[in-house]
Amino acid sequence: MEQSRSRFDEKQQIIISDKQPFVRFIISLFFTAFFWVYSLFVVWFFTSALIGVNDRYSGVLKIAFKTVNSEIRSFVYISILIFFFFLISLFFWRLYNKKRFGSLNRRKPVGKTTINDLENLGLLSKESIEVLQQARYIEFQVNPLKDVVEDKKIG
Repeated sequence: MEQSRSRFDEKQQIIISDKQPFVRFIISLFFTAFFWVYSLFVVWFFTSALIGVNDRYSGVLKIAFKTVNSEIRSFVYISILIFFFFLISLFFWRLYNKKRFGSLNRRKPVGKTTINDLENLGLLSKESIEVLQQARYIEFQVNPLKDVVEDKKIG
């Protein structure tokens, strides 16, 4: 089985340069700032519980959630244990699969498609393929391949 390759050259890159309306930019900026502040509160909530700091900001959150530092610490420790359990189990699963199936470097990269390869498909003539490759802009009124494929299915 051969590996697929990109349709575009690596030299060609898609650069998106679009100016968004001012109102959309303000809304995007507002939501971004809101979620950054929310993330900082969440990080401070867990950090303050781990290091034992009781300030009014984390205190309000702890009262709202009806928790104390020891409960938050035990939650964080259990979360870390579960994380490492999955990390270690996935690591051993990777080792097992490598041992059982070996490395998967058996595939070779796909070579460049030639005009003869396209002609051997029997979908278009050599002249049509060359015209399509050299044209800068192509507009089809009818799909030239759809009719050929349907004829092959019927016949």
